[in-house]
Amino acid sequence: MRWWRLVLVALLVAGCRPPPELNLESDEAVAYVNESPFALRVETDWLVLEQDAPIVFVDADGGRAELLDLVDWTSERQPDGSYAYGVETSTGDEVWVYLRWRTPTTLSVSIWTQGGVAAVEDGWKLADGELVYGLTERLRDSDVIAPAINGPMIEDMVPVEAGSLDARGQVVDMFVHPTFSLYAPLVHGSRGWGLWVENDTPGTWDVGATDPDVLRFSIEAPSVEGWPWSLEYDLLLGPSHGEILQGYFELTGDPFRMPDWAFEHWRWRDELTRGLEPVELDGVPVHAQVAEDILAYEEHDIPFGVYMFDRPVLVGGTDPDSQGWSEFRWDEERLPNTEAMLESLRDRDMPIAMWAASWARGLGEGTLWHHAAEAGYLAPGSDRVIDWTNPEAVSWWEEALTPFLAEHGIQGIKLDRGEEFIPNEVTDVWADGRHGREMHNAFQTLQSRVFHDLLDEAFDGDFVLMPRSGWSGSQRYAVHWGGDAAGDSELGLRAEIIKLQRAGFLGFATWGSDTGGYEQFEDREVFARWLQFSALCPIMEIGGRGSHAPWDMPTEPAYDEEMIAIYRRYVQLHHDLGPYFAVQADAVASTGRPIARAMVFDYPDDPALLDRWDQFMTGPDLLVAPIWRSGQREREVALPAGEWEWAWDRSQAWTGPATVTVEAELDVLPLFVRAGALTDVL
Repeated sequence: MRWWRLVLVALLVAGCRPPPELNLESDEAVAYVNESPFALRVETDWLVLEQDAPIVFVDADGGRAELLDLVDWTSERQPDGSYAYGVETSTGDEVWVYLRWRTPTTLSVSIWTQGGVAAVEDGWKLADGELVYGLTERLRDSDVIAPAINGPMIEDMVPVEAGSLDARGQVVDMFVHPTFSLYAPLVHGSRGWGLWVENDTPGTWDVGATDPDVLRFSIEAPSVEGWPWSLEYDLLLGPSHGEILQGYFELTGDPFRMPDWAFEHWRWRDELTRGLEPVELDGVPVHAQVAEDILAYEEHDIPFGVYMFDRPVLVGGTDPDSQGWSEFRWDEERLPNTEAMLESLRDRDMPIAMWAASWARGLGEGTLWHHAAEAGYLAPGSDRVIDWTNPEAVSWWEEALTPFLAEHGIQGIKLDRGEEFIPNEVTDVWADGRHGREMHNAFQTLQSRVFHDLLDEAFDGDFVLMPRSGWSGSQRYAVHWGGDAAGDSELGLRAEIIKLQRAGFLGFATWGSDTGGYEQFEDREVFARWLQFSALCPIMEIGGRGSHAPWDMPTEPAYDEEMIAIYRRYVQLHHDLGPYFAVQADAVASTGRPIARAMVFDYPDDPALLDRWDQFMTGPDLLVAPIWRSGQREREVALPAGEWEWAWDRSQAWTGPATVTVEAELDVLPLFVRAGALTDVL
């Protein structure tokens, strides 16, 4: 160590005040640098946020090097506007930390190493009673069903009555798992701050589980000796959760605003059964189940919405190697008179969507797989996943799929699967040189960009992309649905109510779920209550295995007149709210607030609402208190400050804050409207 550094350290130990240039001021906050041990403290008018020293470098053998004392710094800005701080480690090395205010409320922190490090750990102190939101839409991590393929987690399939909006006390694996696949290394503290890690590599977030007073995260450092690598993260100062997300959007992109027609409900089936006797629709024999959907809607006066064709409807549906995704040609044996069928949908002003994946399947010559394999477009070691880091593969896919979409007027894509098959080891080197540890999470955003761009090419902005997986930045290209929801119990609906709100903290502002669950539901009341919940979500999509239709119920009676009335009522309500959803969608970028969101977005100072997961706001004027237990006919609702009216009888009114108990028969969703609002709808 140079002699002047020894003098500096001695002075610091003696208690001398640090030179003022060590501290970074913005118009809203000050970042103070503590020299021994090196640590940061950020202060605003509403917040004091302290780093939990030390930062730790972990090598491949588990050895730990802690950052100790500040020994060097620069008083001149770097080209990117940052200031550099040299810090000595417990192993005698010197590393550099760079700080800069990107905006008056966004502090960027970069921790650099020369390589040979397996992970970097950092942490920030939590206050007593502070809640932490974010990281993933799933309620909590659970065991993986099929580890060999990064498969779904057990509690996705078999939900339990656990979890809430608050992640404190949990350890979260930051690695995108199906099927509840929305993740972002982003947290919000209930005191009015956020933290986003810019790195895509997997990591582990210990949210006060090991030390109740510390949020600590460990991020993989995929580097080799001699090659630099940095942990990059940003502190996002609110104080509101909307302002935290606005800061996040400035770094990752504003959420995609889907067209107004996509706020209509979506109707789909997991599979249109092959071999059924066709039924006439508009005088032309078409697939019986498509005809049933259309004719039943007309019979029961249910408004049409988006019709979505799930897999398999393209050629290859009987080939286990292609899984109905081998060529961009309709399976005419499954879907007779396909063009006439699509024309019947268009004549009813029904936008058309279809299933898609980042897959090339089918083994025969002329199939997508054959072309991708021959051209070297598949991801390293994969038998299906396309390498979107290869520009030639992207161009090939766009040239193949875009004309098909344009020709048939397919303006929506449900982007499914894939995240369980992505090669994710260091030895899996992708076309742009990144390896699997860098690509697994990043793939989610990359595939959304590819499909967004080809849809945009075909329809010039008048389209929607809806994946089940997402990562930081995915919100820029798509809206999202919550994966294969468990519909065989009331706990599946409970999970979706929480997931809607958890996704909102991650910036996924437009969200929906498989109404009734992806699997065939077994309880008619769960289906009824799910219809009510979905009607107040931005995306209302109804479908899955089985009919998911009230005129063909798996329960008795199969033709269920009460359920038909409930189905019609809430589909109609969702359509009536379309203009309201559109107004909220327009406001997301400027307010940072998801369309439907946890109540803490609107009422951060009400302690009763900090973790109130069983009710939520849709826009500023609708308070939704869904019932999820089968057999329940009343519930307690926490009304925030203001004047609130009962949606079904506006003469009933309450002044909040107040806790009220309301009755709700099976056809009634507990729904409250801000006094004087939405009088043209409710």
